Amino acid sequence: MNHRKRLAASLTAAFTLGVGLVATAPQALAAGYETDRAIRTSANPNYEAPGWWFQGAGPTGHGGGVVAFQSNGDKWWVADTQRDGKSVAVRWKNFVNGSLYREGVCINSNSAPSWATCNKNYREDSTIWASTCLYDGDTGTYSECNLLGFRFRVSDGRTV
Repeated sequence: MNHRKRLAASLTAAFTLGVGLVATAPQALAAGYETDRAIRTSANPNYEAPGWWFQGAGPTGHGGGVVAFQSNGDKWWVADTQRDGKSVAVRWKNFVNGSLYREGVCINSNSAPSWATCNKNYREDSTIWASTCLYDGDTGTYSECNLLGFRFRVSDGRTV
């Protein structure tokens, strides 16, 4: 009986110690998901300048919105161009040395027609993969995502 009590106490201590180690594991090892609501702006970006990337929503890029990335300042520009009751979003993944570092979404829920922006701060030595989608805020679902997506360098917006 005494042996069972010692075994139970040892297992309890080991379990408690293990849970404590798991609970205090560093959060920096896992990429977090960032959700940003874009801020409406009256400006229309000049995305013909160097350092810009842009893509339309929909499987072929002809959906109800356009997203642009401005590499000088790490700013997403999101345009809702169609009065369809849906928002426009850019879903992005940020990679450093080929590994996922951060990921998230920037959503323009300001109704069409509107431009809105999300300011980010990406590492200059990183790359981004992004895809433009429509977003239904009532159900939390994405649709009409651009099937191609796009991969580019943060530093200058050029393709990788």
